[in-house]
Amino acid sequence: METSTRIPVPGTYNFRDVSGLPALTGTVRSGVLFRSDGLSRLGDAGQAKLRELGVGIVIDLRDENEAEMMPDDLGELDVEVLRLPVFEGSGASQGMAGISLEALYERIVTQHASVVVDALREISTAGDRAVVVHCTAGKDRTGVVVALALLAVGVDRDAVVADYASTEENLAGEWLEGMIARIASYGVADSPALRTLMGGSPREAIEGVIDLVERDHGSVREYLLASGLELSALAALETLLVEPA
Repeated sequence: METSTRIPVPGTYNFRDVSGLPALTGTVRSGVLFRSDGLSRLGDAGQAKLRELGVGIVIDLRDENEAEMMPDDLGELDVEVLRLPVFEGSGASQGMAGISLEALYERIVTQHASVVVDALREISTAGDRAVVVHCTAGKDRTGVVVALALLAVGVDRDAVVADYASTEENLAGEWLEGMIARIASYGVADSPALRTLMGGSPREAIEGVIDLVERDHGSVREYLLASGLELSALAALETLLVEPA
């Protein structure tokens, strides 16, 4: 199954182009929508890579505390930054309170639908500027928002699920071990459950939230329309993201 392509942007572990995924009327365009983990360690090399990729919009889904602790390192890049906190705290911090990925994703689509809509509306107006959507890991908040954007424009569901699931491999190793060490400093013991919350992307988690949306609204498109996204914005999003066959 085709999944998004990881791009070696210095200072990131999970920076990807969602291009090439199959849609009803074609495939997702290259160089239009990127997804990433945090951008706090870009440095000159990472900034140069974003400039090369034509990034003009950064949608940051983290809360204020996360952004203050690890501010995006965008330097003098000519980018529009849109802060859209999806909820207070990362998936890892939510996990410290005993929440599951499935419950976390349900909260995103039920309690923070307006933020999802704002993100997709912003993407739809990007024009010739490439967009990066990111949070801390680039898997939970970013994963749900990007999945809904792709499904809204007719991308194949299996491809969307496979794309989400590919995140885990990118976060394994240095990124995950660093986060485990950070959480340990707050007295939280390492465990398989914590590792899944912090670095896992099991297919059933994203499938569960898609099922929830489809059960309650019939389709992702109807969910977004009911949540306030204009039909014109949906059309613009499809025009922007999908290269006709």
